Amino acid sequence: MDARAAGTESAGAVDQEPVLGFPPRSTRARKREERRDRVYEAAIGLFVERGFDATSMEDIAARAGLARATVFNHFTRKGLFLEEWALRRRQRAARATSRFDPSVLPLRELLERYFAALAAVNLETRTETKAMMPASLKSNDVFLDHVLAKDLAALVGASGASLRPPSDPARVGRLLALGYYSAVVRWIDAEPAPFRLDEELSAVLEAVLGGALAS
Repeated sequence: MDARAAGTESAGAVDQEPVLGFPPRSTRARKREERRDRVYEAAIGLFVERGFDATSMEDIAARAGLARATVFNHFTRKGLFLEEWALRRRQRAARATSRFDPSVLPLRELLERYFAALAAVNLETRTETKAMMPASLKSNDVFLDHVLAKDLAALVGASGASLRPPSDPARVGRLLALGYYSAVVRWIDAEPAPFRLDEELSAVLEAVLGGALAS
């Protein structure tokens, strides 16, 4: 048994302390979350080693040491691992800005923090990014209604920044998302990395905002 899933508390026991004002989670809920993380980590490890297409749900179950049904209980299709991978990265970027009031912090600084967090996670996991990014982009077309574009548009809108027509938050969000993914794909295309990703993303941000922000 995985040490993270082991324990002596009963399924009905609960944490003693609530976290951030939320009700305490039951041991059952904690163990379910731990199993989900275990499945996710097994899948990402296999995708890096073998590639996304060459990895089956059965392979993931075997690597996680869990029943195939348990894997499907948490991820009903393989593509959901890609969505989870991208979500966790966006959540990390969001945490870099969540403690700031977007209507007070200048938009350029707010987005610099967001992009810096995205650059950092890619730098820390370059091998993983190289394995995962092509499959992730294939499953969620950045040229269409990409979720990162929506997240960035929401930040732009919440900032209340004055934009030069015909710019609007949705257009700025789409351009920034396209610039981000273009930079990352070029960054992972060669070894060693051909440029500093953080500097490239900062340049993308400056180019888009330079045209979009009203003077």
